[in-house]
Amino acid sequence: MKSSLSRNSDELRQRTMSAFERLGLVPGSSLAALLKVVADVSGRRIEIDPVGTREWQTVTGLVVLSEGEARVLIRKSDPRWYQFHSVLHELSHLVLEHTGCSSLPSGKRTGITPRPGQTLLARSTMQLDFESGIDFSDPESVREAEAEKLSQVIAQVMLGPKHPEDEAVLG
Repeated sequence: MKSSLSRNSDELRQRTMSAFERLGLVPGSSLAALLKVVADVSGRRIEIDPVGTREWQTVTGLVVLSEGEARVLIRKSDPRWYQFHSVLHELSHLVLEHTGCSSLPSGKRTGITPRPGQTLLARSTMQLDFESGIDFSDPESVREAEAEKLSQVIAQVMLGPKHPEDEAVLG
């Protein structure tokens, strides 16, 4: 994909939909299927590890990128559905080929310090409303909004009905 960040809301929607279409997910796709396609798209082996301690007060997930590998760390104290959303958000950063993220709280309260050759992408509890209020001149705001929008589109397909036309009769 290797394109610049979105410059407005229309570009944000187009960019995230283009990224989503590259994944080829179908309704009811499993997390394992998503991990495989994101690994293929990103060219990285992906691991998901629930970690975190009391210091993870505002960080809900992050990705440690190394050569050929992406390690998604999520806060183990969060409910499973919220962990799932955090994983989707972090994987979205990979699919969108974001090169870094500065949303980690000051003081590196996660206890994760990148080594040479590593990049951190993080999700904090303070998320933007991607539909309004985005400062498109701030690359960090745009990266977070893009990842949040893509994660929501992925979740709609993965968690939505497998046969919507059949389930429509239920109202």
